[in-house]
Amino acid sequence: MAAGGTTRKCVALVTGGGSGIGRAAAVRFAELGYTCAVADRDLPSARQTVDLLKTPGLAVQVDVGNSASVQAMIQTTVEHFGQLDCAFNNAGIEGTARAKIADYPEDQFDSVINVNLKGVWLCMKYEIAQMLKQERIVSDPKKWAGKPDLCRFQGQRGSIVNTSSTAGLGLMPEFAPYCATKWAIIGLTKTVAAEYAKEGIRVNAVCPATTDTPMRDRFEAQWPDWQAKTDASYPAGRVATPEEVAEAVTWLCSDACPFATGEYLKIAGGR
Repeated sequence: MAAGGTTRKCVALVTGGGSGIGRAAAVRFAELGYTCAVADRDLPSARQTVDLLKTPGLAVQVDVGNSASVQAMIQTTVEHFGQLDCAFNNAGIEGTARAKIADYPEDQFDSVINVNLKGVWLCMKYEIAQMLKQERIVSDPKKWAGKPDLCRFQGQRGSIVNTSSTAGLGLMPEFAPYCATKWAIIGLTKTVAAEYAKEGIRVNAVCPATTDTPMRDRFEAQWPDWQAKTDASYPAGRVATPEEVAEAVTWLCSDACPFATGEYLKIAGGR
């Protein structure tokens, strides 16, 4: 929901906000006038992001795979800002292993599933519970008074964007758990969007390709030849920037697309 046209200042929550796409999204939300809660398991990095914001921000430590921690994150955000209007569930890990499925370590499989998949499920579970308590916001009543069926006129309670990946639209050999979670996030997104569309809550996903983040840097450090080949595969001639993904996230959260829910937006430089 766009901050400029609503009856109250909008509040965004970003998980994995301490770096990369999460940090870029928090900065962009603030540029658009949102106040922002920046959540990360690394609290100092979340605080560094808050220092970059142009609007009031809040740094919160969270373990997205832990129910009590996620509930505390939501509670802290609402106590501080009064409501929750937009959530970007971006926290994710790649795992430390690269192996075919028969050789993949079970503990690493569990870790990736816990953060990437359970984490998104828990965040949506408690974000939506909070949004359902809130009144619908009408962004511009005069403009939409003649079109009462439009979501903009009816008002929205909240908008959620989840981070999937192009790995959730294809395959990624030797990274099966990561790939599996990103596929599952799309399924969760579409299902939850259908469940809550009539309640004024939209749920969408972004599917970035390789993006210039610390995760990419870790891949390059471990497997330089593989990463260089991946980077060179994009028709655009480069990988994405975090800021480009952030623009897509904030657009999906805005009133510019009130009929968009259950969608996934691929950001892949032509590949």
